[in-house]
Amino acid sequence: MPNIFSTQYFNKKRILVVDNVTDHSELLVYILKTEGYSVKTANCGYSAIAKIEASPPDLVLLDLMMPGINGLDVAKWVRQNRPSVAVVLVTSDYELLEELSAQAPIDGFLPKPVNWEKTISTVQAVLASKKQLEKLSYKKEA
Repeated sequence: MPNIFSTQYFNKKRILVVDNVTDHSELLVYILKTEGYSVKTANCGYSAIAKIEASPPDLVLLDLMMPGINGLDVAKWVRQNRPSVAVVLVTSDYELLEELSAQAPIDGFLPKPVNWEKTISTVQAVLASKKQLEKLSYKKEA
């Protein structure tokens, strides 16, 4: 049994994958877990908000087109309520991205179909940028 108190568990970045299509979620989960991230999933906007509220992840990979609360609505909620959580939209509808990013600032986007290398490079870049912003914010407070 692994030692859950090992530092490797404390240093893992936590990612929430939100997609109403199970196959899409499972692919992202596989890619991210293979790269050492701690990953949870939500299959709708309501579930995503509940999970973010209960235990904010470092990053949310958020499908844009979902029934009920869509990805844009979840991104707006995250920006208002958990601004330290990074948001990356996952979509095949590129034309909407510029318009949507003005409505709810996002940290990045991933095109569908999902590509392993692009997914990892985007996640790493967004998390590195977030870490840099946290350092700057900490220095200003001190």
